Amino acid sequence: MFRKMNLPNKLTMLRIILVPIFILILSIPESFFELIKIPKVYNYMGYAAIVVFVVASLTDFLDGRISRKEGIVTKFGKIMDPLADKLLVSAGFIMLTGIGLIPAYVTAIVVFRDFFVTALRMFGSDNAKDVAAGISGKVKTLFQMLTITFALLNYSLIPEVGIFGFITESLNLNVFELVVNVTMSVTVVFTVITTIWSFIDYFNRFKEDIDVEN
Repeated sequence: MFRKMNLPNKLTMLRIILVPIFILILSIPESFFELIKIPKVYNYMGYAAIVVFVVASLTDFLDGRISRKEGIVTKFGKIMDPLADKLLVSAGFIMLTGIGLIPAYVTAIVVFRDFFVTALRMFGSDNAKDVAAGISGKVKTLFQMLTITFALLNYSLIPEVGIFGFITESLNLNVFELVVNVTMSVTVVFTVITTIWSFIDYFNRFKEDIDVEN
């Protein structure tokens, strides 16, 4: 199957494969490394998660760019590429909520928007409308990716300090840690704003296509 795939679709599949690896890395408890007598390894698991997430994010950028440049469009890509994006982003926010860095309501907003917009796109597709990502979707994705990246970096450096931690912990953080925590906090706010904006934008684009009779 993989031999028959074009390069963009191979990159999409790579992104999907990296998602469970990303989840596994953040799921391993510190006690596991203490059990095997190498507790310091746990300090680097956040960095490993960053590497996996950044590589997965780059495949998203590359498969889209190659597809546009080479004019490669397949049914497989149309279905699996947005699915891979949603799996990666949802996994990132869910795992960050699980380790206590991202509030649950932020993750709920992100996941709800993705599922609902997927349904809206299906309605639009049935009516032969252009369902390509608009500017709101692209901006939303940018802030979501930045949020996950800086949250993982925050987790690696100062796991005990959550969003807006700089307000009370600024005297206990060095300059780099302070910048990371401030950036993470700001991107979380913009993630919420742009995700809601994107939801409203897509709803307005496809609300006339919602078929409640068939």
